[in-house]
Amino acid sequence: MKLTLLKAEVIFQLVVSLIGLLYVIVDYSQKNSGMAFFIALFYVGISNLLGFLLRISLFASKFNQYYFFGVILFFLLLYFISILTVENRIDMVLYFMGVGGVLFNIYYLLYGIYLIKAAQKNRVEE
Repeated sequence: MKLTLLKAEVIFQLVVSLIGLLYVIVDYSQKNSGMAFFIALFYVGISNLLGFLLRISLFASKFNQYYFFGVILFFLLLYFISILTVENRIDMVLYFMGVGGVLFNIYYLLYGIYLIKAAQKNRVEE
């Protein structure tokens, strides 16, 4: 049951990520304001948060801790970067948010796939 829930969660995260990517590509091709990227990143982040809560309730893994502490560190760095770049370099803060959000999403998806493979391997060995 746990493995089935994890597979469904990873598939859901992949679908949300792909929909967000398509939304950003369509927005970019229409030469809009560029805020679609942050709107999509927001929804991907919310789905990652909800999925993360499901993952920590299903599986104990070091990757859960890495993700949690990485997100905490990311927001602390974002806070300090935004303090240091009050109004003169706001683009640097936006780039940091965008790159960090995408990298965390990629990490989240990859460690979900790894958890599935590890759970399947453990299931076969038992």
